Amino acid sequence: MINLREHFKLSAIYTFFAAFPALLQLVVYPVIEGEARLGPVDFGYLAITEAIITIVFIVCTFGMGSGITRFYYDHKDDPAGYKNLVSGILTGILGRGLLLLGVVLVLAPHIGQLFPQEALQDFGRYGPALVISGLNRSIITTLLALYRNEKKVQAFAAVSFFSGIFRSGFQLAGVFLLELSFIGYVHGTAAGGSVIALILVVYTYSRCGLRYNRSLMGELRRFTGPLFMTELIFWGLLFADRFFLLKDPESLGIYDNAMKFAIGLQMIIQGLSSAVQPEIFRYLKEGADKRKEEIRSLTGIFMAEATGIIAVSIIPVMVFISVFYETGLTMSAGLVTVVFVRFILRAQYQVFAWPLLFKKKSAIFFYLNSSVLAINLGINWLITPKIGYYGAIIAFLTAYIIQIIALQILQRRHAPSAYDNTKVFSFPLSVVVLAIALEILKVAFSLEPFVTSSLLVIYVAAGMTRVYREDIVSILRPKRG
Repeated sequence: MINLREHFKLSAIYTFFAAFPALLQLVVYPVIEGEARLGPVDFGYLAITEAIITIVFIVCTFGMGSGITRFYYDHKDDPAGYKNLVSGILTGILGRGLLLLGVVLVLAPHIGQLFPQEALQDFGRYGPALVISGLNRSIITTLLALYRNEKKVQAFAAVSFFSGIFRSGFQLAGVFLLELSFIGYVHGTAAGGSVIALILVVYTYSRCGLRYNRSLMGELRRFTGPLFMTELIFWGLLFADRFFLLKDPESLGIYDNAMKFAIGLQMIIQGLSSAVQPEIFRYLKEGADKRKEEIRSLTGIFMAEATGIIAVSIIPVMVFISVFYETGLTMSAGLVTVVFVRFILRAQYQVFAWPLLFKKKSAIFFYLNSSVLAINLGINWLITPKIGYYGAIIAFLTAYIIQIIALQILQRRHAPSAYDNTKVFSFPLSVVVLAIALEILKVAFSLEPFVTSSLLVIYVAAGMTRVYREDIVSILRPKRG
């Protein structure tokens, strides 16, 4: 049986350090925000720059985060194969990043004309920094996935910690020393990330050499190709609404500020996943039937942790925004609850995706998520320009709920696993549905956001003590003997 105490300890370590850079951002934002500093409009522009950084990250990575996670188990006992895998992936990331940088340098004036706001049109001033930031993120994230699989906890913690420190420090320097605008922030992000990324590149090549095995890379690309398309689709699901809101940068800034805190939760969930996914893959390799109880236990604990962390974060984040922000961004406190529960659905996605990824059924994700993206874009196109950020919220919640229901059906059909349906599907989904209902009541009757949010937190606490009682007791019970 799995040692739940050891898992919980490892999960806490991975979660904290994976989320550490995002947590530091919570310190940076109120420092740079204010009446004489950056306001809602600047934060709206930052929303667009983050969307661009993320798509650069996706193109540079080309699904290799999942690729290195899955193929590591095929080559971990073969030193030559391991070096070919790691070096080849890093070389591909660098090549794609440099190619994108060249394209941006040449086409910057034309790219800038795509934006209606004058501040965004001078793309040559900030575009190259966005590409460098995306490339840095790709390098750091992919190698963190490797360290996670190798169970190099100290390396994972050190890279996460110092990447957060350098990025946040340079962001503050960029805003207050370079330029008091979103451009200073962007250049600081690029400079801070480059320090850690360069160290990792030098270390990895010194350890693995400069290698590129065409056969192995071809096999990897066949696996990661559909995942790359899926990541592009997820980019659309996560960021397309920003462009529908761009005509009103102030509203975009308010909406995106709530989303920034939610992205911090996503990092926490990724940290939880960092502890669980390697063990799930190991159990699946040993045999799903043989490791049935361990799989049920781990996935139940994962969803309990994810749902619980999201619920207990809601009220503190609302208070934080209300107290420490000065401008119209304080309005984002009222959106926290309905935005945060989105990532319960993201945690469920991880659970149902693991068996399919292990069986290399990556093509399924492309077809599923393409359909989900079409639904999301359609709803955004129809209502977001008319009703603002609530249109974006309706779009992503509708699309994500459909996605989870469909993915669960596909997982049961193509890669059955011994999941507890109540723990990983029914109860977490009920939290999302209740959050939607409470948000409708809040808007319809002008209810106090803290009241409706508190009701949701109470429901989660009561439900978790019933649904996850055995898992909680297993973790807290003292070991005997």
